[in-house]
Amino acid sequence: YTKFLIMPMRGHFNVTGANVVFTWQTGYPYAVDFSHGYPRYNPGETSAVDVLYRGDVDATLVIASDPVSSFPRKAVENLVRRPLIVIDPCLSSTALMADVVIPSAFVGIEAEGTTYRMDHVPLPLKKVVEPPPGVLPDEEILRRILHRVRERKGKAS
Repeated sequence: YTKFLIMPMRGHFNVTGANVVFTWQTGYPYAVDFSHGYPRYNPGETSAVDVLYRGDVDATLVIASDPVSSFPRKAVENLVRRPLIVIDPCLSSTALMADVVIPSAFVGIEAEGTTYRMDHVPLPLKKVVEPPPGVLPDEEILRRILHRVRERKGKAS
């Protein structure tokens, strides 16, 4: 017997992985809203396109994605009106418009990690070469950002 699936092609590296991990962590695959202190799911209202289209953002952190190349024009216009931070191993259209760009290591080349096939099968990836000096995996960059945010919140309270 053979497993057979029909599914739409995904746009960027490991989009399926993001959906799998969001579902595992919250019960929802995307459009997860944490503004009430717990995860809520309301696609059509809380997806990245929705909140950017309405301009309901103070700032945006984009990780290894290129919304400038694929989102509706109004969403992109609102995206670049506010502070935009990009963490990405590639210099994308979004990175070119960002206020801050943090280069990250390529997963499966300069960093180990896991990617997911489109049928949700995880594939472990190994590091093959060292990244350039000072370039960290996105996971470490996010860990450091979270540490600094918690540090500042602790000082503010």
